[in-house]
Amino acid sequence: MSIFASAAAALALVVPVTAHRPTWTLAHARAVLSRSDYAVADTSQPDAPRYHLVFTEKQARGLRRVGSQLVFAGTGHDGYTDADVAVHFTVTRANTLASFRGPAADTSQPAFPIRATFYYAWYPEAWTRGATFPYTFFHPTLDYYSSDGAAVVREQTEAMRYAHLNAAVYSWWGAQSDTDERFWRYLAAARTTPFRWAVYYEPEGYGAPSVARLRADLEYIRDTYAPRPAYLKVGGHFVVFVYGDAADACATAQRWHDANAGIDAYVVLKAFADFRSCPAQPSAWHEYSSDHAEYSLAPDSYMVSPAFAERREAAPRLARDPGRWRQDVADMVASGARWQLVETFNEWPEGTAVESAREWSSPSGFGTYLDALHDVLP
Repeated sequence: MSIFASAAAALALVVPVTAHRPTWTLAHARAVLSRSDYAVADTSQPDAPRYHLVFTEKQARGLRRVGSQLVFAGTGHDGYTDADVAVHFTVTRANTLASFRGPAADTSQPAFPIRATFYYAWYPEAWTRGATFPYTFFHPTLDYYSSDGAAVVREQTEAMRYAHLNAAVYSWWGAQSDTDERFWRYLAAARTTPFRWAVYYEPEGYGAPSVARLRADLEYIRDTYAPRPAYLKVGGHFVVFVYGDAADACATAQRWHDANAGIDAYVVLKAFADFRSCPAQPSAWHEYSSDHAEYSLAPDSYMVSPAFAERREAAPRLARDPGRWRQDVADMVASGARWQLVETFNEWPEGTAVESAREWSSPSGFGTYLDALHDVLP
């Protein structure tokens, strides 16, 4: 179950692992604080953000006696996001945190043009295919990482923000999938930033889900993720990108139109032959074709890809060329398309990643391809 699915049951006061009843001097309380860990929720905020906090001895000195209370105002380290966060609370004699307050969420949403990248949280599983490990020609700077690692999620979020991207489109394979179980951490890491996440609905690319299935999945996304501050919205409507396959036609657009009735998600379908002639039209269209350097569906969207080098293929379909990439990004900006899409941040098996790697490292630490985005995107 997603961490957010049980958020309503979260308690503001949670007894830590090391709870006991000490002789309660300020010095002793600080010592206990620095040796404990606390699972706590800020129930004063609409999204009730959750934290797993530890405090260094230095941080614990933020604990002060105010009248008869022990009051903390300072920073602690959150294990869920691998970040120091500003918090305020009182410590009870049972060593719980009362009146807990964490940082406020950034509730802003980007305006068009929205510049987003496709993101994959299917590691470590996808590092191996058949008997091949690693299933990529390249060597990511973060090594062959786990998508569930708090430090990895934090560093990747920082990298996408460095690249002046507004959002990422998160490959999602349905409720209770590995990608579903991991998504909460990405939303938590971006919560206090202007960076936003949207789901990339993958099941459509591998079948023709019924209207009932699509509706159930849209309701799940709406209820589980859309209320989170870091979920991407356009005009108040939560955004869902949809992957597709060669068999897609107007019947696909009609199924999504019917499933979305009354839910009003902002649906971005993958284009197919004669897509603009369909009676049922989604909110926007996009293309996903990473072996093309550029692909325009203006005014809806414009796609750029750095390369396509599938691990099982002898030669790249699209070779890496940093100079060409920089020009492609400039072309995307000049297009004025509402959705300006980078394919991809980290699809390593197909070799389309712009994430930093040994093969294109740079002094910034973010790599040549993110450097170009940083320089060219407004």
